[in-house]
Amino acid sequence: MKFEALEQFLGGYLHEDWADDYPDLWHAVDDFTDGEPHWAPRFGTEVRQVLDQCHTEQEIEQLLDELHISYYPPGDGWKSYRAWLLAVAAHVEKNLHKSPAA
Repeated sequence: MKFEALEQFLGGYLHEDWADDYPDLWHAVDDFTDGEPHWAPRFGTEVRQVLDQCHTEQEIEQLLDELHISYYPPGDGWKSYRAWLLAVAAHVEKNLHKSPAA
């Protein structure tokens, strides 16, 4: 199964130099949501598919490694990859449903 939105996010926004481009994770997520109108709406569905497919943290980490993740959630205080993915997906969804500024 392909996870194109997740791969676009990881490769395009959380690449190996992401910390040079963004002050924190959430700025990268916001940029992804704003900059990828084709991929951002698919992100939450793909995260749910990953979590349905991967039953252990090791399986999630392995899949994310295959998608070339450069971000290390535990190093940023996250207790698990699962919790991190759910939080990022929730943030993307929140951004997608924000009212445009007047």
